[in-house]
Amino acid sequence: MSLLTTWRQFQLFDFIPIRDPNYQSHDALYSDPTLSAINATKTYLIIAVNNSILKIINPKNMACEGQFQAYDIDYRITFIEPVFNSSNLVITLAEKQGFPSSIKLWDLMRILNMEKLEASEYKFKFQTQVAVTENSRGSGAPSENSFPISCFKFNYDLTCLAVGYTNGKVLLIRGDLLRDRGSKQRVIYESAGSDPITGIEFNETEQILYVTTTSKVLTVSTTGRNHGKPLRVLSQKTGADLDCTASGSKQELIVGRPDSIRYYNSTSKLKTINFDIPKSKIARLHQFILMVSSTDNGNSQKFQSRVIILDTRNNHISLNLLIPQSVVKFIFKMNNEIYLLSNDGVLYRLYEKPINQQIELILQRELFSVAYNLAKQSKLASDTLLRIQTLHADHLFEEQKYGESMNVYISCLELFEEKPSDVDKANSNEDRDDFIMNVITKFKEAINTANMVNFLEKLYAMSIASVDHITLLLCCLCKLKNLTQIDTFIDELDLSNEKLQELNFPLIINLFKECGIYSQVLRLLYKLNQPNLIVDIQLYDLNKPKVALNYMKTLKIDDLLLILIDQSKKLLDSCPIETTELLIDVFTGKYQATESTEENLTTASNAKSDDEDEVVGESRIELTNYKAFLNYLTLRGSNDDSDHNEKTAKEPPSTTKEPTYLPPKPNLIYSSFADHPHEFVIFLEACIEALDRYQGNLMDKKEVLITLLEMYLSLNNKAIQSEWLDKAQSIVEQYGDLLDDDSLLLLGHLYNFKPGEIKAREDNGDEKGIFMSYRIDEDVEGCFKVLQKYGETKPQLYKMMLEFIVSKREIYEKVNHDDVQAILQQIKKFKLLDPLELISLLTGGESNDSGFVTFGIVKEYLLQYFTTQEQEITNNEKLIEVYEHDSTKNSYKLSELTHPFVIQNNKCSACQMKLDFPMIHFKCKHSFHQKCLSSSLVAKPASNGSSHFVDDASEQGPKCPICAQSINDVNEMKQSQYKLKENVDFFVQSLHESSDTFKFISDYIGKGVMEDESVTIDE
Repeated sequence: MSLLTTWRQFQLFDFIPIRDPNYQSHDALYSDPTLSAINATKTYLIIAVNNSILKIINPKNMACEGQFQAYDIDYRITFIEPVFNSSNLVITLAEKQGFPSSIKLWDLMRILNMEKLEASEYKFKFQTQVAVTENSRGSGAPSENSFPISCFKFNYDLTCLAVGYTNGKVLLIRGDLLRDRGSKQRVIYESAGSDPITGIEFNETEQILYVTTTSKVLTVSTTGRNHGKPLRVLSQKTGADLDCTASGSKQELIVGRPDSIRYYNSTSKLKTINFDIPKSKIARLHQFILMVSSTDNGNSQKFQSRVIILDTRNNHISLNLLIPQSVVKFIFKMNNEIYLLSNDGVLYRLYEKPINQQIELILQRELFSVAYNLAKQSKLASDTLLRIQTLHADHLFEEQKYGESMNVYISCLELFEEKPSDVDKANSNEDRDDFIMNVITKFKEAINTANMVNFLEKLYAMSIASVDHITLLLCCLCKLKNLTQIDTFIDELDLSNEKLQELNFPLIINLFKECGIYSQVLRLLYKLNQPNLIVDIQLYDLNKPKVALNYMKTLKIDDLLLILIDQSKKLLDSCPIETTELLIDVFTGKYQATESTEENLTTASNAKSDDEDEVVGESRIELTNYKAFLNYLTLRGSNDDSDHNEKTAKEPPSTTKEPTYLPPKPNLIYSSFADHPHEFVIFLEACIEALDRYQGNLMDKKEVLITLLEMYLSLNNKAIQSEWLDKAQSIVEQYGDLLDDDSLLLLGHLYNFKPGEIKAREDNGDEKGIFMSYRIDEDVEGCFKVLQKYGETKPQLYKMMLEFIVSKREIYEKVNHDDVQAILQQIKKFKLLDPLELISLLTGGESNDSGFVTFGIVKEYLLQYFTTQEQEITNNEKLIEVYEHDSTKNSYKLSELTHPFVIQNNKCSACQMKLDFPMIHFKCKHSFHQKCLSSSLVAKPASNGSSHFVDDASEQGPKCPICAQSINDVNEMKQSQYKLKENVDFFVQSLHESSDTFKFISDYIGKGVMEDESVTIDE
């Protein structure tokens, strides 16, 4: 028994000794010393006493429900077996020396319901009867049974029965015993050495019979003819003792050896459980194997039996029971419980303790794994499993087995069930959150960082990690420098998950940066689609502008533009040529993104770069215009391994593809060129070329032109040669119409750029300003050019030119006499100065000394002026005479109208017929028949411009239809003249535009604007 100490033992079964209620009486039950067999169905306990009597006992109260004589008195019942899956059918086997054995099938319910049966009728109570003869080979040998039966088994549907004898024979009976349709029997195995048969078990799947003898384990086919030979010998040297075999749950054979328990299938031995203890009986219930070991303690008067139940699934002893001074004679099962009958007539009921009680017993011994496995096998609620695992993890943590403890804590996460109701679900989530917080608090020490990572990773994998949990996980990974797991996290990051979208990514990125794991930073930013931050890190943290540029060339135009606006200044400082090239491509519509992957980005970031050497090389190259820039790119492209650069450099502008997007406004990037004037000029020239080629936005073009002009002028102030000034003049000449006049004027003033200033003033019509500009510079030739170009439209320039000529002696001496005379003629022509004003101008007034100007230059002018004035006086005197004559004549005609006069008309002015009464005469000397006049309508215009017709005799009497139109015209003219005095703005504007203001005012007065409107013309 010393081996028992090596097995983990529990008392997971309870036992109840049941004393025979009729003990030591004449009607004893299972304590009857003549008891030869015992077994049970689901409902009844059946015993065989007095050789052939069967008693049916109710196990609930141990009362005998009935008994009957099953066989003749000479027969002895040795086997009672219940039919599978039946509560009332049992099979009995009785033997009689020298006679065939008898197998009977009984229906207990039928027997118990029979009343008042005669003893002679007992033999007819059975349902089926089979006579078994030991010699069934048909060889003519006697059929009497000479050897006792050692084993008896049958299959599930009772169509095949096997009987084993002590002389080594196995008899197979086939037939439908349930329906009593007859049977056949034959010997299927006969041991050559007459080894007793110790056990037989059916394997219905393989249609074989396991047979054990004292020295062998073998199989015999239950179909066909085998001539008594085994199908396969599973064990040649070892067999089994009587009652030491059982059938497994998978129809394997279980053999109890003194030193072990062995499992066999139809072909070989499966496994061996070393259990060195003498075994007198074994039985199987589920995963349990019950073993009975009867031993002699040295006193022949005293025996003891040890009952051991072995849990083969969990590999521990579930019961170790010592029954002193008793020997277990029978083992049977009833309702998933095991019963033992000892030789002293005590029936022992063995049953499992409640599962919760079993678990508590195991937990008391701190065997948490055993308790958990047992609870899981019993399919207990998750709350119970969680409690066991939590206790287990806490115990391991207290023993400082942190790794094992964390593994158990992790397993607990899967035990939190999702509850169907909202309230239960909320409580479950709250419990889980408390559990998670408790674990995190326990493992917060630095020594447990790795364990913390495992726990947090499990939370993340189960999608129950909060934002804080994920952040803590990344912090721990950074602390451990576990780049592999960080990469895995980034690769598996699912941004479609709303919870992951709430992560504090700026905090995570800063954490990665503090740990110096920039490759992971870039991978994360690439996953988050944050190109601006990727470029920022490449430029400022990694100092790899070349890598940043290559990455930027893979972006979409919208993302790239935003980055260029922010980072172009830094890029121009580092890689001026490549940055300028990229800016030109973007802002001229030629940009096309190249393909790139995350691996390329991180590889380029980790690789050693020659950026510094390239930056130094580029800084030594100074390019001043777009053509030189293209030539440089062509030369560089011939030695460059980059396909993109080669394509960009070698592709001539004329073959460039049409833009696939609307180029952005160039002014977005102007500020980035603050310290790079030459690159700025190249960029602006490229933009102008693109705008010309594709007829781009006119406003953008104007802005680019004026900016480029300013850059030319700015560079010209710093340069010795006039190259930049020539370019500025070419801009004004080629694109003068597009340049903003105000900006051009300002640039001309700031940089003393005369062509620009002149062009601006020309466009604004400021000819006087142009003239004054030349005058300030004392440029006589320039002033004459302005005079020649604008003199006719701006006559005041002649006066200004004359003032300029006589302002200084040096200027006066530069002008020849003919030019001065031409100027004077124009002054005379446009009446700019009268003689006195001219003389005052030439003499310089009181403030200037113009003694160098002689009278000879105005002599001819004055002669012509006086001659002209004399002629005008003569002409005016003649006009006065004509006007006076006309006035006198008109006054006479008006006076005639105030006196009567004789009408000499004899014809109607309308119908041209001879006048007769009634008739009408007008002072205009027109005469009409009254009938002709009354039928005439006179059109009178309305104030809104439309016309309506009135009768000629309406209003103030009849009117002459012939003179009516003239009278109306005169009235309308008078009304319009009266209205002129109300339109003051028109009067002032016309006055300023008039070349002879006095004449204009005289004409205005002559139109009657000073007269009263009440004065009317008599019609």
